[in-house]
Amino acid sequence: MNPDLTSPLRIGQFSAYYGDRDSAMAELIDSDCQVLTGDYLAELTMLVLRKNQLRGGVGYAEGFIDQVKSNLSSIAERKIKLITNAGGLEPEACAAKLRVVCAQLGVDLRIASITGDDQLHHLDNLREHGARFQHIDTGEELDVDSRPILTANAYLGAWPIVEALERGADIVICPRVTDAALVIGASAWHFGWKVDDLDQLAGSLVAGHIIECGCQATGGNYSNFDEFDDLGLPGMPIAEINGDGSCTITKSANSGGVVDVGTVTAQLLYEVGSPLYHNPDVIADLSTVTLTNEGPNRVRVDATRGLAPTDQLKLSLAFEGGYRNQVTVGLTGGRIEAKEAWLRRQVASEVGDPESFDGFRWTRIGPTTTEGGSYDESTALVVISAKDRDRKRVSRANFSDSITQLGTSSIPGFYTFTPPARERLIGVQWPSLIPKGSVTASVSIDGQDPIEIPWHSFASGPAFATEGARSFSVRDWSSEASEFARLDELLGTRSGDKAGLANVGVWARSEESFDWLASFLTVERFKDLVPDARELRVVRHALPNLNALNFMVHGWLEEGVASCTRVDAQAKGLGEYLGSQKVAIPRALLH
Repeated sequence: MNPDLTSPLRIGQFSAYYGDRDSAMAELIDSDCQVLTGDYLAELTMLVLRKNQLRGGVGYAEGFIDQVKSNLSSIAERKIKLITNAGGLEPEACAAKLRVVCAQLGVDLRIASITGDDQLHHLDNLREHGARFQHIDTGEELDVDSRPILTANAYLGAWPIVEALERGADIVICPRVTDAALVIGASAWHFGWKVDDLDQLAGSLVAGHIIECGCQATGGNYSNFDEFDDLGLPGMPIAEINGDGSCTITKSANSGGVVDVGTVTAQLLYEVGSPLYHNPDVIADLSTVTLTNEGPNRVRVDATRGLAPTDQLKLSLAFEGGYRNQVTVGLTGGRIEAKEAWLRRQVASEVGDPESFDGFRWTRIGPTTTEGGSYDESTALVVISAKDRDRKRVSRANFSDSITQLGTSSIPGFYTFTPPARERLIGVQWPSLIPKGSVTASVSIDGQDPIEIPWHSFASGPAFATEGARSFSVRDWSSEASEFARLDELLGTRSGDKAGLANVGVWARSEESFDWLASFLTVERFKDLVPDARELRVVRHALPNLNALNFMVHGWLEEGVASCTRVDAQAKGLGEYLGSQKVAIPRALLH
């Protein structure tokens, strides 16, 4: 524990995903951060690492080693703590590799690794503890004996990280932990929080959620970007954590982007469900969070209430779901509908009835215009995607070659965007809940014998919302003068993915605009504006403290990003699509 408990703890997030920019770590070191945290493990990444293992490669994020190598001397000199989940499927191997690099550079740093998340070879043990592997969204049970399971990882919490830091670790290599656990662990260690300091833990959970996706809190992927002259390259986010769990969000020095209530709201709404945001160590009631602009590029996050965690732990399984293939064809000029119809008939004749595949999607994008525009504006793209457990059906010979061979026998102007491709193995993501007591985390310092970290007490029943959310009433706006305008002229949006579910957060800039939003954007209206969601289950949650609504669209991403046949397999653009829809908006709110 750090003896200086009066000053905020500055935590900088140097990675939001495997492939984030290499310069971020140095950028945050130069911004006087005391702790560096890095997230490499999107849901898809565990499957990518497993495929790499099957090809003879490593199961951790090798790019992390390259990124940290040039910064190790500065980390040691400034006594910075570094916590990352770059360990992936092989945290011990990642830590061992990093120790070799430190030795080569003559840098003396203590490196810890955490294990216990990987349940691939312990599924029978989980069943003995009562696990039924029910899908979180659908309730369907998975027969793990009938599926080739590729990965099975429990989401560990923050206390193993605290233990590693207490034992003197300078760098903590984590496997699958919750994204925010990196920040919770650092904060709990620094301030000496206990397991029942729920409000403080919840505050750090919210801080971790805000910075975990990097520049999405500092102007990246921001729907209201055009309110600013030029956001440039947004800086990496920094959370200044206080001893009471409140924090201030800012960004790296001399960087682009912006931090304001809007950018922080956007990230708070990203990839969340109900206002009760579950983590293994605490549940944060997002409906209690308040945001306040403190000054240029500084937003205070306060008032978060915490609840005891449940006795359940999230387990993310991935199993072989067959194979997929894809071909993109260009349609140019006029008579687009007739060309597309002919092409549809030909593709069905060559590869088989679309209904006979496990999954088949025909997506047409464009054209912008069919007359008077440029060549590009007069071009449509048809993306033809198929997946099937029968590998031959989507093989190069039977699928992509078959479509490409239509070249001189098909529509006028036929061309494809890439050469025919081979089929690719797909994984199906299966999130479920398991008894927390069936999983035990361990910590090893510098390769020594691991130390088991038992779970602390937890609640056995469901959590209920706390008090602290602003009350609001739905009023009748029908008598107000209105005009047609895009929703994004009044509101902000952000969307994301969780397995097969898409979430769309929508927020207003004022309480009055939120009152209109809450009355206007019902589930039924959402489905009218997003026709593809009409047959899907959509759930709405209100977060009046944030002037926001959150929509959960079940099944939008089918069985998850790894096997989804949508062009936008992570629903990144869904919020932007919603925001572009024109509706009647009260004139007083627009002007």
